[in-house]
Amino acid sequence: MPVPPTAPALRAVAARAAEAGLFLDFDGTLSEIVLDPGEARAARGASSVLARLARSWRSVVVVSGRSAADLARRVRAPGVRLLGLHGVEEIRDGEVRVLPRAEAARAAVERAAARLERDLAGVRGAHLERKGLALAVHFRRARDPEEAERIAGSAVVAAAAAEGLAVVSGRMILEVRAREGGDKGDALRRIAREEGLRAILVAGDDVGDLPAFRAAGELEACCRVAVASDESPAELTGEADLVVGSPADLVALLRRLARGT
Repeated sequence: MPVPPTAPALRAVAARAAEAGLFLDFDGTLSEIVLDPGEARAARGASSVLARLARSWRSVVVVSGRSAADLARRVRAPGVRLLGLHGVEEIRDGEVRVLPRAEAARAAVERAAARLERDLAGVRGAHLERKGLALAVHFRRARDPEEAERIAGSAVVAAAAAEGLAVVSGRMILEVRAREGGDKGDALRRIAREEGLRAILVAGDDVGDLPAFRAAGELEACCRVAVASDESPAELTGEADLVVGSPADLVALLRRLARGT
């Protein structure tokens, strides 16, 4: 899906690259959604163009619901900041650093995981993924993902409530994480403060990216890009300044930014 070269929001942010950031989701945004999350790969050329942009833009960030260590195996771009678990973790100097307020929930997350391993044992197609400070229950491999999520949903909510954790829904997934860790909007605000950003381009594909879309509007200039699919929430595309049709289309847009066109 081509992007209009005269898109005002895109021009406004690109003109301020020296004081602007890129804040990009991974799954469904820089990578196609796949049946097995372990098989996800960044779209061709994504890492190289991100590394190029990191040399001219104030800040380039990839933020994901994946753990930071997992994300680092999939995005290899010097100069790019990698944030995992919606901003709770970050790779710095080769080490994973965790927000202190979220670290306190680690034991609660493990207790919720143990409970869900028992309670979801009979739900066909529900796959529990442990991420350390968060959990994900995937339904994409179920014969009927909506039915699997309906059956499992009450167990996920109950396990989270028992431990004082939050449940966040996504594309055929339910995530359980610390309430204190914040969301992508909080992560964007933190990065903007640290880097002194005045403008930002944020890209995402799911409801978890909406807080970042809204936080972007607090800067002097922003461009919100929705990477659309048949599963895209209408709320996300409705709030976007631009809509592209695939991760490959987003990479093409990023290449244009790197060329200054």
